[in-house]
Amino acid sequence: MPIALPRRRLAPLAAALALPLAGPAHAAGEATGTLGRILRSGLVRIGVWLDAPPWGSYDQDGTPDGAEVAIARLLARDLSARLRLQRLEVRDRIPALQEDRVDILAALVPVVPATLRHVAFAAPHGELAVSVATRRASAVRSLADLARLRVALPDNTFAAEEARTLLPPDTTQLMMPDLIACIDAVAQGRVDAAVSYGWLLRDLSLSRPDLDIEQRFTMSHAHHALAVRLGDDDLLRFLNTFLYLRGADGSLADIHERYLRGTPAVAPIFR
Repeated sequence: MPIALPRRRLAPLAAALALPLAGPAHAAGEATGTLGRILRSGLVRIGVWLDAPPWGSYDQDGTPDGAEVAIARLLARDLSARLRLQRLEVRDRIPALQEDRVDILAALVPVVPATLRHVAFAAPHGELAVSVATRRASAVRSLADLARLRVALPDNTFAAEEARTLLPPDTTQLMMPDLIACIDAVAQGRVDAAVSYGWLLRDLSLSRPDLDIEQRFTMSHAHHALAVRLGDDDLLRFLNTFLYLRGADGSLADIHERYLRGTPAVAPIFR
């Protein structure tokens, strides 16, 4: 767990690490690339995935909310910039960054070889669990039990990519358009199991206890992190410094406690 620093120490520590928390005009003259543009314009565009509670969703008033949204707002405050949240679909996250529609992704992008080829990641600040769900009466308890069964996979997701390599070869893999379609297929008895994420199954267990769905086991884990375009080195250094400072002063732990009911499973790691 990160060492808590008194918040009054953040200003001198930020200055020592060249984080422009207290002087964007001065820093804008030195920063290059996307960071320089953000500091000069006073606007940061952050892409979020709002179909992923508790990381991204809407509150009762229809306002974007969630752990990743809270991190985006904290980041904009430390940049002294206005925040423009850009809602993205899961398959549009990396293209939106590459096409300069957003400056930063705070959208549960997994840090895996497939994504590392396309974006640059800050230090991981969370973890994704790929899980298998079945109806409650199912006898499935392990990967081996899925042999010769029908398993729903959410198309174009990290979860599906992981499942394809791990499922028994005689499993019937059925691609579905999204995570909810996979869950519906299980609940309606059209498939025997579904590949999903632990966060979604946890959310369903709290919001829909009547749903005949139960998480059986975790298939694999991956870290997730803030992402920027390849070569955006100044912005990447800013993000890592931001994560260090806000991890040290307890701000990230506060966000995780509020939305995830616990301290961060993965603290920012710096080399």
